[in-house]
Amino acid sequence: MRQHRLIRHIREFFRHRQHPIKIIGYTSKVLWLLLIPIVKYIVALRFDDFHSWFMSNWVDILIITAIITIAILRWVFVFFEMDTKTITSHTGYFGLARTTLAFSDVSTVGMHQSSLQRLFGACTLYIDTTAASLSNTEITLVLPKKRASHILEFIADESTAEIKYTVDSKKRSQLAFSLFFSSSMSGVIIFAGLLFEASRIVDRNIEIRLLNTAAGEISKFTSNIPFIIVIVALVIIGGWVLSFLANLMRYWHFSVTRQGSKLYVKSGIWTLRHDVMACRCINYIDITSSLLMKIFKICTINLNCAGYGDRRAEIPTIAPISNEKEVEGTVEHLLPGMYGGQTTLRTGRKDILRFVGIPVFLLLLVPVLRAVAAGIFPRWVGEINVISLIASVPFVWLIIVKTAAAFHTGIGFNDTHCVMEYCRYYGFHRVVVEREKITSAAIFQSIPQKKTGYCSIAIYTMNEKVKVHMVKQLPLDTAMSILRTNGLAV
Repeated sequence: MRQHRLIRHIREFFRHRQHPIKIIGYTSKVLWLLLIPIVKYIVALRFDDFHSWFMSNWVDILIITAIITIAILRWVFVFFEMDTKTITSHTGYFGLARTTLAFSDVSTVGMHQSSLQRLFGACTLYIDTTAASLSNTEITLVLPKKRASHILEFIADESTAEIKYTVDSKKRSQLAFSLFFSSSMSGVIIFAGLLFEASRIVDRNIEIRLLNTAAGEISKFTSNIPFIIVIVALVIIGGWVLSFLANLMRYWHFSVTRQGSKLYVKSGIWTLRHDVMACRCINYIDITSSLLMKIFKICTINLNCAGYGDRRAEIPTIAPISNEKEVEGTVEHLLPGMYGGQTTLRTGRKDILRFVGIPVFLLLLVPVLRAVAAGIFPRWVGEINVISLIASVPFVWLIIVKTAAAFHTGIGFNDTHCVMEYCRYYGFHRVVVEREKITSAAIFQSIPQKKTGYCSIAIYTMNEKVKVHMVKQLPLDTAMSILRTNGLAV
C-alpha cells in the first residue's frame, strides 16, 4: 500500500514539473566552456593518471558540479498547477514568484517543438494574455508533448461540431514567401551569432587555420577582385541564403484554420509550431508587401495578437502569400467582420518630392563621404569607390520605394473600421483596425511640414506595447478635420 502511495506521489511530482530536458536549459553556457577542456585533458592522459588529472582540474570540476546542482534545484522548484479556470506557474528561487492566468483572458497559446525536443518527447508551451503590464510571454513551460497538448486543447476548449474553414498554403507560395521575406541582414546576424558561439568553444589555433585556408581558397578564384569586396559579397549572399532557408523551414506546411472563436495556425519543419489564438484578442489586420510584391500584385496577410509572432524571427502571418484580389475573401472567411473600409484622404503625384526628400539627401551624402575617405586613405581609393557604389544601392532603391509610397499612402474611416496605408522603410502596409481598438491619435509636424502646411497622423492601437501607425505627408487642415469628425480629438 505504501509502495503504491509513493508511486502516486512520484507521478504527481513529475506531473507538475517541466520535462527533465529543461535542466540542460538551466545550465549556464559557461558549463560547456569548462567541460570541453576537461574532457580534452582526460582524453590526452588516456585515463592513465586520473588522480593527477583530478588534482589539476578540481576547481573546474567543483564549478561544474555547482552549476548542475543549481540547475536541478531550479527544475525542482519550478512547477505549475492547473484547475478548470486558471493555470499557475511557480518560478524563481524556491518557486516564490507566482503567475496566475485565467483561461478566459488568454489571447494565444502556442506549442513549439524543436528537432532536439522531438528526440526526448518534449515541447515548449507559451501562454500569453493581453495584459500590457506583464511580459510578452507570461508563462513559458517545457513539458512532455502529451501534457502540453492536453493543456493546449483544454484552453482552446472548442467543440468539434463547430464549422471549420482552413487555408492551406501552397508549396510554391511558401517558396515565394521565403524569397521575398529573406534578408541578408537577418542572415548575417544568425551567421555572426554562430561564429561567435563557435569561437568560444573551438581552439584559437584551429580557428586561425580555418580562416587562412578559406582565404587561400577564395583568392584562387578572385585574384583580380579586391579581397574586401569579395568578403562583403560573400557575406551578403551567404546571409540571404541562410535567411531564406530559415524562413523556408519555419513556414513550410503552413495552414490556418478558423473553428468557432479560435484561429489554429500550424507550420514548420525544423521546429514544429502550433498556435491557437482567440479572435476577440486580435487587434488589427496588416496587409504587408514589398515593392516587388506590389508589382506582382501579391501580399502577406499578417495580424496583431498578443503572443503570436512574438518569438525571435517570427512573422505573425495567417496567409504567407496571397493574391491582392483574394485578400478580402480570405480575411472574411477567417475573421468575419474584421475587414472593411477605404482610404478617403490620400497622397498622390504632387507629393512625390516630400516622400523622396530624405532618401535623396542620404544618396547625395555618399559621394561626400567617399571624397573624405579617399583623402584620408589615398591607397584605398579603388576599394572606397566600390564600397561607395555598393552603399548607394540601398538609397537608390529607397528613392524608388518612396516614390511608389506617394501613391499608396492614405487614411479613411467608416462606421466600424479605420483603414491606413503607409510605407515604413522598404515595406508597404495596409492596416485595418476596428475603431474601438484605437486608443488615441496625434498629429506631428516636422520643420519642413510646418512651412508647407502638411503633417503626419499617428494612430495608436491596442497592443502589449505602444504601437503607432504613422501616415505621412497629409494636408494639415484635412487631417485634423477627418480625425475630429471621427471622434479622435487632437
